[in-house]
Amino acid sequence: MKLYGLIDCNNFFVSCERVFNPMLNGRSVVVLSNNDGCVIARSNEAKAMGIPMGCPAFQIKTHCDPRQVVQLSARHIMYHDLSQRVMSIIGAEVENVDQYSVDEAFFTLPYEDIERNHVLLASLVAKIKQYVGIPVSIGFAPTRTLAKIASHVAKKHPRITDGVYWLVRPEAIDIILQRTPIGDVWGIGRRLSASLTERGINTAAQFTQMPSALVRRLYSVAVERTQRELKGEDCVSINPVTVAHNSIMNSRTFAHVITKRNEVRDAVVVFAKMCAKRLRDEHVVAGSVTVYIRGDHHREDLPYYANSFQIKLPTPSSSTMTIVQHALQAFGNVFREGFSYRKAGVLLSDITSSHGIQLGLFDTKDYARQQRLMEAIDNINGHYGSHVVTLAPDDSKGEWRPEKSHFQESSRTLRIYTAML
Repeated sequence: MKLYGLIDCNNFFVSCERVFNPMLNGRSVVVLSNNDGCVIARSNEAKAMGIPMGCPAFQIKTHCDPRQVVQLSARHIMYHDLSQRVMSIIGAEVENVDQYSVDEAFFTLPYEDIERNHVLLASLVAKIKQYVGIPVSIGFAPTRTLAKIASHVAKKHPRITDGVYWLVRPEAIDIILQRTPIGDVWGIGRRLSASLTERGINTAAQFTQMPSALVRRLYSVAVERTQRELKGEDCVSINPVTVAHNSIMNSRTFAHVITKRNEVRDAVVVFAKMCAKRLRDEHVVAGSVTVYIRGDHHREDLPYYANSFQIKLPTPSSSTMTIVQHALQAFGNVFREGFSYRKAGVLLSDITSSHGIQLGLFDTKDYARQQRLMEAIDNINGHYGSHVVTLAPDDSKGEWRPEKSHFQESSRTLRIYTAML
């Protein structure tokens, strides 16, 4: 028998912030989304105050005294780097790891010698906490959906479980499902949860009692698979983040409308550089570069304009210089003076493996030299911190940057962060 394990970083974005600012420990902390729009991560203390996930920042005051909550702007680059550190430790200790998201990874273990595996995995939980500072929980079950529920149990009772919980015995599964709200089941969103609640289905256990044919007819085959998973039948597959994508995109909504050509251009350059780095991280190349820009359709007092342009690369590439060069060419075809812009983005498509690239007949560029240069830059940035070596312009304080009025980062934090990397 095969068991699925799920390693989940607890309150990941908040935990990352606490790594570099221990004064946040024990306090109510929330991390806000792009332009400080809404809550995307909460500490346990913030959850206890009744602040819901996705709560708009201006509505926090309706749930509690906002002066008692530390609100932080998201720092996704830092979160990504800490995620890589956590996943590298997991990969060194566990086989068959499939990273599912920035803070979650599935793996498998045979159903034997649970006590010995429990000790080993409890030590892994402690190791990640010691080396990276991120608390994690591990749940085991016959299916991925049940493993998700098991990880929640481990998260809620870390002292009893040592951060590892085995949801294996049928009687234990029945008890846990009776205590699990239907909205906490993986694959059951808010709308579906509301619909099931209207039908008197409030817990995961009640959901398993619904006729499968009725679930399929009222909702979908995917929802029926979720029900079968709760019954112990392995039937849900995942798409790990390590699998190459059909396209890669980076975009931002600006803090306010921008009219200057240079500001929008610099944003496009930064997005192109981030996309190129992601290509190299996944060992793939792109064959096409698309740039799009648009105004603010909510502003009736401003003329609206939106456009996009795609360029086919002569040879698929992951070089920052090549991607930026063609992104700027595409930008020149879409930008129009006299308009205000609120969003821009770069889309890379025609993604293929970086091995065995077919060169163009008349292409004279030295791609091997470009690849060596990119590897050297990535190695330097990986050792000393992101953006130590970068392609100009490096517009770190441009007007296009999203609103981050709750951004907190001292020079001491930067030094600690660089030293850890």
